[in-house]
Amino acid sequence: MFRLGLIINPIAGIGGAVGLKGSDGMVAEALARGAMPKARERARQALLPLCSLTDQFELLTVAGEMGETLAAELQLPHRILYQPAGAQTCAEDTRAAALALREAGVDLLLFAGGDGTARDICAAVGESCHVLGIPAGCKIHSGVYGVTPTASGRVAARMIAGELLSLVDAEVMDIDEEAFRAGKVRARHYGQLLVPGDLR
Repeated sequence: MFRLGLIINPIAGIGGAVGLKGSDGMVAEALARGAMPKARERARQALLPLCSLTDQFELLTVAGEMGETLAAELQLPHRILYQPAGAQTCAEDTRAAALALREAGVDLLLFAGGDGTARDICAAVGESCHVLGIPAGCKIHSGVYGVTPTASGRVAARMIAGELLSLVDAEVMDIDEEAFRAGKVRARHYGQLLVPGDLR
């Protein structure tokens, strides 16, 4: 049976909707400005195409808002492999969760976030694990994401069905958010991840 890992960065993209040009270090400010988290909704859009395939895959995920809550809402059978230390999750939780899912032997690690989340996944598992991003951030410069959340879900569904076998290296890029807020775009390469070769 196909083993699908799921990680949701609950605060991904929270700064974008309120004009902060990123979320890194800006969560409190974003919430003060009335920002509403959107990552779970984006992950929901990606998981909907998988709801009819539950007899073909096992879902391995993270406790609480990092996966468990949405899996339960969609009535997807799942197993928890990592418990965040506190109510407010952080980059360390993403990295630790990715390691736990890799160690469990997932066939695909599906994650919802932005470029910061991709950096954390890359730092944790590198090219030792097949991954696919669900775009949920306010800046997406990395090539590890589907065009839309639904597109990411469709690619995952095709992998579960055994239709997609080719994998390609995709760049993980991120920008300096402080420089971006000052009107300067400085992108940096952080590594590569192995992603499905059909991200059209």
